[in-house]
Amino acid sequence: MKKLFAVYLTLSAALLTGCGDGGGSTPVYPDIVVNTLEDSDVLIAGTTPLRAALAAARSNQRIVFDPALDGGVIELSIVAEEHTVLPGEVMGMRDEPSGPVSYLEGYFDRDYGRSALYARKNVVIDASALPSGITIAWTGGDANPARVLAVYGDLFLRNVSITGGKVVAEDISATNSAQPWTLARGGALAVWGVAQLENCRLYDNHLEGDFDSSRDRGAFGGGIYADVVVMNNCVVSGNTILGGGAAGGGVYSVGGVLSPGTISTVEQSSVTGNRISALFTYGGGVYSDGGGIGNSNMLLINNSTIARNLVDTPPGLPPFLLAMGYWRGGGVYISNGYLAIRSSTIVENEVHGVPRTDSLGRRNLAGGVAATVGNAHAVEEMRIGHSIIAGNTVHEIGGGSYAHDIFTGSLLHFKSRGYNRIGVLDFSQILVPVGEIYWESLSRRHYPKNGDIDGVNVADVLDLTSGINQSQEILSAGTDAGEFAVISYMPQGNAVDQIPLVPYTIYETYAEHIISPGGVNNFLQIMLDRIEDQYNVVGFANDFTTDFETFLQTVDSDEDTVGVQPYTDPDGSPIVTLADTQWFGPAVTWPKELPNYPYIEFWHRLDSALQAESIPQLGQELLGDTAWAGLFSSGVLPENNSINMWVVTRAGPVVQIQAQDQVGTARPVNGTADIGAIEFSVWRVL
Repeated sequence: MKKLFAVYLTLSAALLTGCGDGGGSTPVYPDIVVNTLEDSDVLIAGTTPLRAALAAARSNQRIVFDPALDGGVIELSIVAEEHTVLPGEVMGMRDEPSGPVSYLEGYFDRDYGRSALYARKNVVIDASALPSGITIAWTGGDANPARVLAVYGDLFLRNVSITGGKVVAEDISATNSAQPWTLARGGALAVWGVAQLENCRLYDNHLEGDFDSSRDRGAFGGGIYADVVVMNNCVVSGNTILGGGAAGGGVYSVGGVLSPGTISTVEQSSVTGNRISALFTYGGGVYSDGGGIGNSNMLLINNSTIARNLVDTPPGLPPFLLAMGYWRGGGVYISNGYLAIRSSTIVENEVHGVPRTDSLGRRNLAGGVAATVGNAHAVEEMRIGHSIIAGNTVHEIGGGSYAHDIFTGSLLHFKSRGYNRIGVLDFSQILVPVGEIYWESLSRRHYPKNGDIDGVNVADVLDLTSGINQSQEILSAGTDAGEFAVISYMPQGNAVDQIPLVPYTIYETYAEHIISPGGVNNFLQIMLDRIEDQYNVVGFANDFTTDFETFLQTVDSDEDTVGVQPYTDPDGSPIVTLADTQWFGPAVTWPKELPNYPYIEFWHRLDSALQAESIPQLGQELLGDTAWAGLFSSGVLPENNSINMWVVTRAGPVVQIQAQDQVGTARPVNGTADIGAIEFSVWRVL
């Protein structure tokens, strides 16, 4: 550790006081006080540099700062570890009938490259006693890149700013055949454990990843990369990522690989003005992996502003490569698990990319808040309440631009908690209804609820002229690059004084059906007929069936074989009529099985047909709770006594306002609370 041994011995002698009573109790160590801004690996009499304190501290021992350092900057210039070791995922690929599919081999120690500071223990760095905090800055820049701090363990960071980190993937194939490049992860912080940040700022940190083709690399976390992120009253702005695959321009949470039920949180924070430029690009502001493949952990965004983050293409790539890319989630992206958004403002994020649509109508571009789309179920739920999600846009390179605020991906359920102000909701790829017993999954779109309004213009709910609070020193790298980064927005219009003080109950409709043994399953035909009757669209069922069967009889499921090859059922019989179109299962992996593709296509085409009819009773959700409750009730269907329906509308959660807003203002200021991260009141500069 570069001459730190003498420092370690000197400090350790002082730490052995308070070691307990000899009865096996946990030792209590005194704080280590950093009293110099110098970055030195040589002990100087009477001084304790941060680097020396980190080396000497026991696990969980607190590092604090002398009051004389208030507002100071510790300029780091020494690389503590050339080959930082932290766990990371290792992916494999296997062929499936629907195409190549990646799978997780596991999490193993990987080479994360250069770090200015590195510790294999739980680290506590607490500058809460300093009114202006402390800044830790890497000074190497492009010539001598390194992340600021890596921790193999938990990290607790309070009232600390981290800046100047620069991580560049290095070719190590000559010495490491299993890992040809170092991992570009965590421009400011890389933590394999719980990263708990309070009143911190991560800004002007940068990642550059490799462009080789691999599913187990990627440049992740421009500001922070951690297994679990717990962030309160923080600002993450002006960070960038460049690479072949990249995610989490500000924040990347793996989500708790070894901790089922873990919740990563972004609380009373701003994640704004970050940028990702890559070929496969996800989450300009925040990314969650939900605990990794096979886990279902949650990301909670509460009382926070996520704005003006940018997802776009990398410079210099040829058009044929760009035509293969994905760009999704200008503000937030989840690839596994759950997403909950409460009392937050997610606006003015942008996604730029080359547009492409696959055979199931899945677009490669998505703005605002987005969830993954895949050949199997991966993401569980989005739960959104009391939030403003509007003014987010997709920009097609070579084409136009359009509003795109929430893209549900292949969710199981979308759940509103009420009083949202949303621009555009895109349910086009939510998992289609499935009648599997006990799944309760015919109705998946639990929207709208109390006080929800969609189709809003962001300028009608936020003051975009004089109501934007900006940092006084952090510059954006996002859509407003070069300007001071946004911290929060003042609400206006019908976002003000909307949420009642009295808690209210959310009601949700769930449905499924059971086919009697040996019975005929013509549920899809019954569905079409009931839609025609319920919404008085004469000829809808016949017209839709004709168009759908034309598709089935002309689609080619195997381009490598001469002629038209229709989809076939598990017995090999062609699927060319509506009656042939069924949900075949198996329950766990059904979305990737080719016999189910016509069934999936039916529901996607039904959405498009309903949109074309502009049925007044149907909103952006089309077939949501209200529609399902109106179309069916529990019992045997009179059209077919082989089908037994179960439909129930039941009381869900009781919802109430948050006690405080993003900047600590008590809610409500008036008799009713405001929607979004900020309660209409005086500003507090962060």
